[in-house]
Amino acid sequence: MIDVPPIKSIAIIGAGDGGCAAAAQLAQRGFDIRLYGRSRATTEPLSATGGIEYEGALGEGFAPLSLITNDAGTAIAGADLVLIMVPTHAHEDVARTIAPHIAPRQVVMAAPGHTLLLIPNTIRKAGGRLGIYCDSSSLPFICRKSAPGRINITRAAQILYFAVFPGEKVADVAEDVRQVFPHIEPTPSLLHTVFPYTNAIHHPPALLLNVGRVESTAGDYHHDGITPSVGRLIEALDAERLAVAAALGVRIEPLPQFFFRMGYTNEAGRDGGTAYDVFHNSEPNRWIKAPATIDHRFLNEDVPYGLVAIAELGHVAQVPTPCADAVIEIASIVAGRSYRRDGLTRDRMGIGAMTASQVTTLLRTGHIAGI
Repeated sequence: MIDVPPIKSIAIIGAGDGGCAAAAQLAQRGFDIRLYGRSRATTEPLSATGGIEYEGALGEGFAPLSLITNDAGTAIAGADLVLIMVPTHAHEDVARTIAPHIAPRQVVMAAPGHTLLLIPNTIRKAGGRLGIYCDSSSLPFICRKSAPGRINITRAAQILYFAVFPGEKVADVAEDVRQVFPHIEPTPSLLHTVFPYTNAIHHPPALLLNVGRVESTAGDYHHDGITPSVGRLIEALDAERLAVAAALGVRIEPLPQFFFRMGYTNEAGRDGGTAYDVFHNSEPNRWIKAPATIDHRFLNEDVPYGLVAIAELGHVAQVPTPCADAVIEIASIVAGRSYRRDGLTRDRMGIGAMTASQVTTLLRTGHIAGI
């Protein structure tokens, strides 16, 4: 058994949309919440009131927080759970920031995670004394800030795929993390939280194929912008995601079934079976507006830390990913960035030149013979 104390105090690392949503919901439930933000501009509106206003799925109210700070060490000291809630492209920098302050007794969890061994390896390389590392496949909420100190939560995820490194410890750790997220669904290894990251397969094509209207009007595209033709590109990416996952021993659901289980689409969206059906029957996504620029996480995060990861794991599994490769290349040209070079490569994931068998063994046991 892993000796993890009851989780009462939580250091939330990241004061963006996800971090503020979690802080509001968990404070509302009685946890002692310390919120760390890297930017004073982000934390000052929260510090001015001493907490977060919230609206939407949680109702409407105000959640006071015990600490709002730009000092990671102050937030982490004595916390039972260190909850990393920053975009995946910030995982490496944040891991270096928190490394000196992590104690072996603390549980460190990334939500979303799906960057494989990037965070634990970075913490250890920076001298951190990491004990337990775990992650989830996504944020626990669909949420957006409606004002600098106010979070609008449109939907809480009904399931949250959950993994631990090494995977053999998942049952014990899940028992403790359920105190915080009762709806976690334990999985065998960190690979199982990589592939349910469906933002990678629908955000980039929807943004790229609507780039003209986004740059000229900043209009909504989750409904009228995802036409049947756009949906077919999403479906092709989904097919590659499923194929790579299966080759690595990971069973995941196609997009329609997954979105239904998460509570993000209704029965018509699931039963229609197409991406068009999924998004035209998605109430939570109905109110999400398109970004005003392509310099946005829908490309800057979901391509390098989503599609690149799928393509890199496809290389490990010896499964071709021509559609993902094409979208990565086109997105890089349109955005003027090298998403593949700067993305979640096999080296950054901590698996280097390993074979599929070596990767699965490492993630399950924490080590592999001869490496």
